[in-house]
Amino acid sequence: MIKGVITGDLVHSTNIAAKWRQTVVNVLHKCVAEFLPLTFVKLEMYRGDSFQVVVDKPEYALAIAIALRAKLRAETPDKQEMWDARLAVGIGEIPFESDNIVTSDGEAFRLSGRSFDHIGKKRLIISTPWLNFNNEIELVTRFADDVITSWTAKQAMVVYLSMLFSNKLQKDLAEDLCMTKQNFSYHWISARGQLILDYVKYFESLILKYIRQ
Repeated sequence: MIKGVITGDLVHSTNIAAKWRQTVVNVLHKCVAEFLPLTFVKLEMYRGDSFQVVVDKPEYALAIAIALRAKLRAETPDKQEMWDARLAVGIGEIPFESDNIVTSDGEAFRLSGRSFDHIGKKRLIISTPWLNFNNEIELVTRFADDVITSWTAKQAMVVYLSMLFSNKLQKDLAEDLCMTKQNFSYHWISARGQLILDYVKYFESLILKYIRQ
């Protein structure tokens, strides 16, 4: 079965004070839990600041990856260095899946792991079995990565809620955040929110196209 695997670690994790460590882990798990209505998602931490996520429906793997980064940035405490993660998304077959993610194996794990090993200064990278897909998505992913890396906490939260509650109107999301609609719109536009959502939808449609071939 084709699934998505996200391999990641926390950026500058050694700069995160001990009192915030559990909070960061809780943020990751909460994000995964909030997206369970969309697809089954499982997250497992290892080596302290590293983690892997398995996404049952591969077309949603990118949305989950961006949501993880958005949630981390949005929940960063005031006056702390912005929380973020480096993430490598792999799409492929997973013939063996054990109770523990880190002992599971398959194409998606290998693609995600190898990509993460070569992620360099990037914070988002995608790898699939389809060379044409990888070529089509690579440039736009670099642009999206650059945008996400510049988000403030408020921009990240605005985009996160828009992804999580895509059926809600902006005025309702603004109320949820105790913002005016104008303030919400300002953060949405400055975060390039619609472009990010369009990128996610583009990824979803492209993945489904390649799976059906």
